[in-house]
Amino acid sequence: MIRFFLKSVAVLLPLGAFALATPIIMDWMSRGETLNGILLLVGSLAILALAEGVMFRFWILPTWGQALSERLYGGSYYPEEDELAELAARIRRTEDTDLLPAMHRLVLKQRKRARGWLELNRLQQDIAHNPEAALQTLLEGADAVSDPEERAMFLYRAGALAADKLQSPHRAAEYFRRAADKFPKTTYGKHAAARAAK
Repeated sequence: MIRFFLKSVAVLLPLGAFALATPIIMDWMSRGETLNGILLLVGSLAILALAEGVMFRFWILPTWGQALSERLYGGSYYPEEDELAELAARIRRTEDTDLLPAMHRLVLKQRKRARGWLELNRLQQDIAHNPEAALQTLLEGADAVSDPEERAMFLYRAGALAADKLQSPHRAAEYFRRAADKFPKTTYGKHAAARAAK
């Protein structure tokens, strides 16, 4: 909840700065300094668009995309009805990384379920701050699930994680190639082929 609040504040900050600049623009325009007012307005709009665009591209949209893909491929559930979801919620609430091995055991018991691997991966990144363990979870998930689209998704995410968080372009290229070669007709396989070609 705190993270959501901080993200919301960060997204609203450029709007607040633009709102503060608006009275100055109006004042200049009313005093006949039209050119200065227009220049300030254009500059403020450019800064606002750039700041919001960067935040949406690299911060908001990836979060939405991840939530959407988990909804599509992992199904939905309520924590109180599902042992795995309940444990994931507990780890998030307490930030107790000692519970991660128990989470891993639960995921292995339901190894065909993509949602479990995605939950474990996210906990390893967000709570344990261990991108290497998160990468291994994605690779495990790619071997465990049976749906081709889900397998390609795990390999694609492994490639993105290796490239973005682990700064390992060679490993990233390997995972992208694997997804593209094994699952060329899937959506993630096609995305992986595009990334591998870069």
